Amino acid sequence: MGILPFVGKHEAAVDDKGRLSIPAEFRNALPGDAQRHVVLTIGSSDFINVFPVDYFNAIYAPSENETANFALDESIDRDMVLLSEAAVRPIDAQGRVTLPQTLLKQANIGQKVIFFGRQKFFTIWNAEAYLSRFDKLNLSKSEAWNMLADKSKSKG
Repeated sequence: MGILPFVGKHEAAVDDKGRLSIPAEFRNALPGDAQRHVVLTIGSSDFINVFPVDYFNAIYAPSENETANFALDESIDRDMVLLSEAAVRPIDAQGRVTLPQTLLKQANIGQKVIFFGRQKFFTIWNAEAYLSRFDKLNLSKSEAWNMLADKSKSKG
């Protein structure tokens, strides 16, 4: 069996200590090593990105492969925005992760959240922001499938 994708939408609640139970479907899609960790970063709006460590490293690897790209001002600026508040967190024995207060505040996340699977990673949304964005979508299922098909054609 291949690697399981992160798919679906799940509602949850952050407890008073900033802990959040990761849905079983998402826990099962995480790599199976004994000491599982995830990388948490701020999203582009009211959500937090949650990456398996290997996938997060793969995202950054191509941009740093060219000689000395890590020293370019644009690379430094990008990393200041994306990584200065990022965190690596373990998943405890109960399947929970503790979210940093800085990320909760930046993503406007209170108690109610929605997990949203994005195939190779997942996001944790402010529940109201997710529902508001979903309600405003102006994209049919057919258009969404066509976008995916067009993306596949451009790679081939």
